[in-house]
Amino acid sequence: MSVVLRSVVCVCLDIRIWSGKKKLTPSDLQLSESKLPPQEIATLGSKNLCDPSALQPLNRIESQARDCCAKVGVRFLNGFGVPKAKAPELLSQLAALQREFQQGKDLFLNLYEDTIRDWAAAHPGWEYILRTVVPKTVVESKIGFDFQAFTVSEPIFKEDESEETCDSQGARSSAANGLLKATHELPETLFAEIAQNAKDTWRRSFEGKSVVTRKALRPVKTLVTKLELMKFLSPQAIEPLTQRIQQRLSSLAKNGPIAGNDLAIVSGIVYALSDLERLKTYTSLLQNGLPLDEAAFLKGQNVFPAKDTSTVPEPHELIVTEPEEEAEPAPTTIAQTTGWFSW
Repeated sequence: MSVVLRSVVCVCLDIRIWSGKKKLTPSDLQLSESKLPPQEIATLGSKNLCDPSALQPLNRIESQARDCCAKVGVRFLNGFGVPKAKAPELLSQLAALQREFQQGKDLFLNLYEDTIRDWAAAHPGWEYILRTVVPKTVVESKIGFDFQAFTVSEPIFKEDESEETCDSQGARSSAANGLLKATHELPETLFAEIAQNAKDTWRRSFEGKSVVTRKALRPVKTLVTKLELMKFLSPQAIEPLTQRIQQRLSSLAKNGPIAGNDLAIVSGIVYALSDLERLKTYTSLLQNGLPLDEAAFLKGQNVFPAKDTSTVPEPHELIVTEPEEEAEPAPTTIAQTTGWFSW
């Protein structure tokens, strides 16, 4: 745990944006309470007090900030665990976004009354619903962009146990175990994030396509970069994976659209990454040094090249095999490989 904690900076975002909404009341709809169903059955919902597009610039900046963190870090302790080497660059990006956010906030507040008035004027006949105006000072307090960066270390407690109660011992144990659990979950969290991003990339750029532009490679390379940055979380699992993907990508044609065998390679990689269990299977094959064909993941068929004809030993046999008696892999379905993966 200490190795991982020494390698990361925890970055937490505290971004607040006024919703621009307010809860609807029976009086807004000119209804009596007796005509409304009980609240446990249904509620009235909310009303927009201003044009939602007026808040879009602030929402866009928030998304950018979270994307910046997610590209180089992994979810950790209500924030992002970021490699120390990348923290200065990330904090510089966040500071720039913070300044841009403040400018957007100032502009929104300067135009606040006009925005509210224009919104009501754009909906004639409904002015009575929009008559409730939230004071500008209240809105201002609900908009902000802050972030914190800090390092985390294992909890240190005084060794004087003579005055330690059972409650304090329990609190001490819970604190240590909670941090230990969060730290040990980082590799799994990283792979889950990679799988989700790969799934989005698959659906957006590769699914059902017979040809793609080179632009489709960008998100794939971004995923590889993130894995490389977070390699310290589990070198034995991540290093073979990134090396394989980089080697396969380097074999592609250097220019022009991607189609045919090249597309099968890239699509197979993205598809293999796009599901957590499939990603673990892919990684376990590479961990065990087994030859494979990524394109086969697309078909759910054998992932080993057809030229291998020997029988693949059971997973436990691979683990205990002596170095001089290397087992020769043969055509094996993806389902047969489960259980080999280890962090």
